Amino acid sequence: MIDRVRLMCWCPTSVSGAHLPAFAAAEGGLFAEQGLEVEFVDCLPSLDWTLQGFTTRVKAVAAGEVDFALTGVAYLLAAQSEAGGRLPARFAAVSHQRNAIVGVVRGDSELMQAADLAGSRVASWIMPWFTQEYAGALEQMGVGPPVVVETQDPGAALGRGEVDVIPTWMDMTLAHRRNAGFPIRAIPLDIEVYPTGLVAADRLPDELVFRMREAFIAGYALHRDEPELGTAAFRRRFPHVSEEHIAANWALFEPYAFGGAPPGSMTADRWQATIDYTGATHGLCTMPGERIYRPELLAPAVDPPL
Repeated sequence: MIDRVRLMCWCPTSVSGAHLPAFAAAEGGLFAEQGLEVEFVDCLPSLDWTLQGFTTRVKAVAAGEVDFALTGVAYLLAAQSEAGGRLPARFAAVSHQRNAIVGVVRGDSELMQAADLAGSRVASWIMPWFTQEYAGALEQMGVGPPVVVETQDPGAALGRGEVDVIPTWMDMTLAHRRNAGFPIRAIPLDIEVYPTGLVAADRLPDELVFRMREAFIAGYALHRDEPELGTAAFRRRFPHVSEEHIAANWALFEPYAFGGAPPGSMTADRWQATIDYTGATHGLCTMPGERIYRPELLAPAVDPPL
């Protein structure tokens, strides 16, 4: 018997690296081995550019519009805060093993590492929660706060010298590099909290979520070993995204997926640090970990449900 499930993708042009394990799992037969037929579904548009605006994706999982979604931890915590912890959707696996927030600076900037960023002028732009994430990461690292500068066009402001830093995800630096018109580089902050992963609806039985998780995690190694599989499947779904962009985005994503802990795995301690950090950084409610992730899927060992 085959179980048919729907997986909501994320933005294909900025986080295609995080998609590739799932597409590799589909192309390489890993989902089929687990008795799954996975339909990839485009992500819903955000209601606006605020953090709450991006909760549409996890709310779609909770409402039964899809079964799984690749999405952000801050989005789920924002939705759970709004729902009083009663949103029926939780993480089953982690994509990035540490926070992917970075500060983009000019190529000729004297800012070289995170410790240099104290007091620097940081852009606050159409997604202000990026600036909150950046400031929260600096605080977590014990680095002094930035000076926030409001701007409509962070790239132009960086070029004119009105700001020193653009806060963004590492996965989005390709777009900033393409649009800047001058050399830029990224300073990773790399705090040890989870930013993204695979969310599953609570209505799904444990054994089905376990099978989906196993195939998804196996897709990491498969794509690393045979990148043509995930790339081909991804481009059939999103033909406007070039192979060059996909490869470049995987190169940005891979160190965050394979750095230290096994790909996809999650631990209670880092989840607690993640919930505390994300709640404090974005003014969200903190809550027991079991409302954010499925505790039965924690590392180091995950046994199939009986």
